[in-house]
Amino acid sequence: MIELISSNSPPDSVRRKLEEVLKLMLLVWARESFVISTLSNGTHGVDKTVVVKSDSGEFGFRIHGSKPVVVAAIEPETPAESSGLEVGDIIISVNGVQVLDKHHTEVVKIAHDGCEKLELQVARTIGVLMHEQLEPPSQPIFSGYLWRQSGQAKGAPNTKKWVRRWFSLRPDNCLYYYKTEEDSQPVGAMIMAKHTVDLCPLDIGKPFAFKVDSGEGIPMYVAADSEELVNKWLNLLRQAATQDNQWLDKSARCLYQSPGHILRPDCFGHLLKLGSRWCGWSKRYCVLKDACLYFYQDANSKSAFGMACLHGYKVASMSANASGKKNSFEIIPPEAKLRHYYFCTESEMDKKRWISALEYSIDRWIKSGNLAKPSSNRASGALQNCFAGEGLTACE
Repeated sequence: MIELISSNSPPDSVRRKLEEVLKLMLLVWARESFVISTLSNGTHGVDKTVVVKSDSGEFGFRIHGSKPVVVAAIEPETPAESSGLEVGDIIISVNGVQVLDKHHTEVVKIAHDGCEKLELQVARTIGVLMHEQLEPPSQPIFSGYLWRQSGQAKGAPNTKKWVRRWFSLRPDNCLYYYKTEEDSQPVGAMIMAKHTVDLCPLDIGKPFAFKVDSGEGIPMYVAADSEELVNKWLNLLRQAATQDNQWLDKSARCLYQSPGHILRPDCFGHLLKLGSRWCGWSKRYCVLKDACLYFYQDANSKSAFGMACLHGYKVASMSANASGKKNSFEIIPPEAKLRHYYFCTESEMDKKRWISALEYSIDRWIKSGNLAKPSSNRASGALQNCFAGEGLTACE
């Protein structure tokens, strides 16, 4: 149990306890009353005051949760971005009104009453979330540029396009890849557990090419620039493929748990989900946890029948004309070959709640140094074999 912060606590002690409380806010929503009483004891929770001004009435950020609310997404080139607001900021007050103990809808109303200016007192969490104070970032096992075979090249239906990507094999035995060496957010990742890594024949289109294959789904073809590099990559990736992956084990356990046994979910509730072949809408009970969406027949189900891992995906609202349903939204994959999801909710407010939670969960999972990985269902029988390249597919 975290000790309460008292007014006469030493500064170092206050900061340490505050960091623990902020982490608790993000990861343990169920203990909201304890968090509120702790942060409300004095002004130690305020890290920064941010002023967001807008002439159009659009501030460019979304909030997630209740008691407290957290900044879940910030649109580029908006007043929120230029103000210094950050994803993960816990909003303590809006225009002088304390909002730690207020529901999502109340905070939205207070913000709208502020007209063209919002003065936000916030508590910073991103340093705590990324463990910057506790442990240095892990160094990659090996990194470098490789050629990756992507989809069909335009105007050349019988050829494949090769793109240059920065690859990084990290101590978690996952292979991450980025557009460039300078990028901080990967465009994809591959869990190496249970994968095979083999050289390709010369007619693949690139020398020094090799294939990374799970045995199911679409294999990934990459090529190095020299024989020395391809041998180095082959040895390291084959070694990583023999290692266990704790994330896979945890996700597999969640598939066989009831909704109530998934601890600290980012969001949960009923959604209407469009079938994979546009064959109709089905009501599903869904639980969102660490950028993974688990599907249940209802809230009393003993286990999930499927899941979708949403790393690399984007979330967008849809019009009723486009989807045929009110209060609908889509989850868009990073590549056309991957599964596209369509959902709708019972109300506009519930739609905003899910969009905000999805954006927050995906963004937080990346910033934490973890990446959502495979999708699966009970029928697959092997969670680690469902990975399918840049972004992931679901098996429902």
